[in-house]
Amino acid sequence: METTKAKTQPGSSVEELLFKSESTFLCLLLNHRSKQIRVIDFRAGALPAKRLYIQSIAKQEGVEKVITLVEKDEVSSWTKVGFVREGTIPGFYKRSDGHLCGCVIGERTASDEVSDEGQKLAEKTVVQGKRALSGIPENIKCTFAEPDEEEVKSARAAALKKNEAVNAFDEFGRDAQRIYMSATVKRGKPAYLSAEFQDCFGHSLVEVLKSPKTDDELAATTAGLRTLGENLKERGIVSAFGFAPSDDVQLATAYLAAGFRKTGLLAHGIRVGNARRDAILWTRKLANPAGDDADGDDSE
Repeated sequence: METTKAKTQPGSSVEELLFKSESTFLCLLLNHRSKQIRVIDFRAGALPAKRLYIQSIAKQEGVEKVITLVEKDEVSSWTKVGFVREGTIPGFYKRSDGHLCGCVIGERTASDEVSDEGQKLAEKTVVQGKRALSGIPENIKCTFAEPDEEEVKSARAAALKKNEAVNAFDEFGRDAQRIYMSATVKRGKPAYLSAEFQDCFGHSLVEVLKSPKTDDELAATTAGLRTLGENLKERGIVSAFGFAPSDDVQLATAYLAAGFRKTGLLAHGIRVGNARRDAILWTRKLANPAGDDADGDDSE
């Protein structure tokens, strides 16, 4: 049984831990900033050793949430060791969906799930977002730019300092590419967005730095998500997904206006400031590798 630290990017908040034994081979992407772990499992099977190792690392590092994305036939293996199926990302593996299983780290073996009140709040957010769509024009006059990494880091630092950062553009996957975009409407403040994508799988994590506060910021965020989606589609990316607080109507409106839909709800799935909040999983199918309808109903 062996644990090793893999190579990490200089200045990154994400650390790779590899755990290998005769029956288990895991990669843990440990995000120190968001207090979250993403597990990549290289060997199938429901083994208590997986849960014990993940739990020990999580408690040692102060991690509050663990997620993994697996094929449909592996969901039961993870639920047997205390995880909860929390959502689906259509086309995550190009021709098949990714199923997101999550675990809130605590003393109990079974993970906490979203409460009834939390479920109702998320549904209310989606309903309010849909109602607000009538105020979003089909064509938004917007100025786009490709900010360099220093500009993005500066914007991120300011958002983190004010506890306004919804996402921090940290690594989600291994050996992925990342692009940045800023979108500005009129003389408003720029909305910063980013996408991390992997050509081999054809999926992309789409992130918005801050929740829009004004109508111009909402328009800029919407235009940015739409344009980023087209950019990814041109690169051959099949699937896009993102996370936002379950009570954030402004972000819900922007995601819905950009063609995304709610396909999951994560208990304590996102960290904003010093607090964890339930998170809506927003997804959009960008292309049709299997010849199905890209914009079909993939909701839960």
